Amino acid sequence: MEERVRGYETTFVLKPDLEDEEKQSILQRVKDTIDDHDGKITDVDAWGKRQLAYEIKDYRSGDYTILEFDARTSVVKELERIFKIMDGVIRYLVVRQNY
Repeated sequence: MEERVRGYETTFVLKPDLEDEEKQSILQRVKDTIDDHDGKITDVDAWGKRQLAYEIKDYRSGDYTILEFDARTSVVKELERIFKIMDGVIRYLVVRQNY
């Protein structure tokens, strides 16, 4: 049975002390993962540095990025795996959009 393509949104928070090159590298890896699995990115919204609601791993602020994409479920699993192993990511969330 073939997986359906659905709309997803991921929000990830990067360490605030990362260099711009490192931030771009992480964003590019996320985009490449989606593209490599036949997904389609529909919107990228870089919020920049924001105050966190509570301290995470000794950080009080983080660099937020919101990315919307259409993909299969297998892409979500791969994204979550990548987020877990990247040092620069302090939090992430992937949710399915309802439309």
